Amino acid sequence: MTARTLRVLVLVGLCGGTARAQVPVETDEVGAPAQGRPDLRPERVALEAIGGTYAGLAGYFIGRSLGTVATRMISTEQEPMRDRIVHTAGVVGGAFAIGGAVYAIGDMGSETGSFPATMAGVGAGLGVGYLLSRVVFRGRIPADRGSAKRKWLMATLEGSLPAIGATIAFNSSRKWQR
Repeated sequence: MTARTLRVLVLVGLCGGTARAQVPVETDEVGAPAQGRPDLRPERVALEAIGGTYAGLAGYFIGRSLGTVATRMISTEQEPMRDRIVHTAGVVGGAFAIGGAVYAIGDMGSETGSFPATMAGVGAGLGVGYLLSRVVFRGRIPADRGSAKRKWLMATLEGSLPAIGATIAFNSSRKWQR
């Protein structure tokens, strides 16, 4: 399967999941949604996790760009501090992009959840990703050492765990909108 075909399939899946998320919910005779927690739909959960991951990547690079612009005036002697600021701006941008995307996708239709809980899930996913990279993978792998599979696995986990944590946290707080 070519990369182009894979991208088209992912796009079709995201569009299909978005359309499915808009299906009306059964209501009682007064027009209010049924009592209790809404049913968990797999396509919506997948859309939250995948959409959150891609939004996080975009948010990370936008945050890094803003951090680079903001630290442009720092002298070359302070380069390590500048790099930490730029990386932190990227992580914060990615975290809010993930939380916002997962919440926006999950809040479609007549369901809602908790944004603070979603952001707590992002934080938990970031923490688990950080621990995995430090404990299991023994820190960052230099560009000239280590296998490509190991580097891709680490990048995939660090990129998707915050979105998975946000999806779990949002769906744990899910309820009918009133």
